[in-house]
Amino acid sequence: MRLPKPSESGSFELTPAGTFLATCYRFIDRGTHTSEYMGDKKIRREVMLSWELDGELMADGRSFSASKTYTWSMHEKATLRKDLESWRGKAFVDEDFDGPTAFNVKKLIGVSCMMTITHETRDGKTFAKVASIGKLMRGMTPPALINKPVYLALTPDEWDAEAYGTLSDKMKIIISESPEYKEIMAKGHRSDDPGNGHYTGDAPDDDIPF
Repeated sequence: MRLPKPSESGSFELTPAGTFLATCYRFIDRGTHTSEYMGDKKIRREVMLSWELDGELMADGRSFSASKTYTWSMHEKATLRKDLESWRGKAFVDEDFDGPTAFNVKKLIGVSCMMTITHETRDGKTFAKVASIGKLMRGMTPPALINKPVYLALTPDEWDAEAYGTLSDKMKIIISESPEYKEIMAKGHRSDDPGNGHYTGDAPDDDIPF
């Protein structure tokens, strides 16, 4: 799934605040959704990235993780673009969004970063928030993934029911309400079709991680 042209964690344990070495293990296309606040209606395509924190374990031995949901946009002011540029340590150029060499978000799976997590309290509940993402410092060794990598794109040619099956029931409901999911099902795919398996990618081989 290529970048557009410019124009949850399953645990009740609170992810700790601080700065960590983190590795992306999941990209989820949530589809297009409509929200309304004080009469202002917004329609946006959403994607979610998830990272595991190196060496930070929950009580049951699993790695703590962090997720962030973005508007699927690479406008110069879009949060997704800003985070990716900070992560890769290099600004995108027009050629990154079109043509045979266009960047594909699959390359994010398995790539590490430095991540700062803060805590935010709303309505009496405290949440972990991905505050910033940056490139690894020179000489740092990216850790191997512990979680199985998952890549889900809501396009008929990339649909993977096995990846969909790894998601929580809540996430499945969100995705199933999107027009992109409904179109895939209308084309004869099923949510329980055999998938292509979990996505696994090659490690980056140059100084720019993706």
